[in-house]
Amino acid sequence: MHCGAAAPEAICTRCGNNRAPAPKVLVACFVFQGERLLWMRRACAPQAGFWAIPAGFMELGESLAEAAARELREETGLVLDPAELRLYSLGSITQIDQVYIAFRATVGEVEWRPGAEALDVRFFAEHELPWSEIAFPGANYSIQMAYDDIRRGSHGLYLARHERGELSDQFARGSV
Repeated sequence: MHCGAAAPEAICTRCGNNRAPAPKVLVACFVFQGERLLWMRRACAPQAGFWAIPAGFMELGESLAEAAARELREETGLVLDPAELRLYSLGSITQIDQVYIAFRATVGEVEWRPGAEALDVRFFAEHELPWSEIAFPGANYSIQMAYDDIRRGSHGLYLARHERGELSDQFARGSV
């Protein structure tokens, strides 16, 4: 093999499908209700018992927004039409080979219930959030961004640099 050559295919000997390593696509949904964000207490590993923004992996045959809406429904019982979701942030988590795409939605009074992958579902304002019980504190910069957007009264479109814990608003002046 040489530089620029395609990676060798990993063909399944049972079904014949190509199983070459590829990044997984993780979708999330930041749901805003006034000054609060929707959170779920995880029932499954990793980080069972800790709070997280509803998220999960895209499945074959889904659009990005459909995947985010499905994960939201499965984990929180909240049903939103994928057309209601707006792109919010994206980035790569290279150390675990994931592409991360987050959507946002704003809701009024809604009904929710924990799904099979959640122990509890709640809306938290920033000062109410149990910060010591966050499932993935390495991503707190994205949580802070969401609460900053609430205070500002506007939302950006963010490019995440996870390895640095940074976000840059792609609509802000001076963004590259």
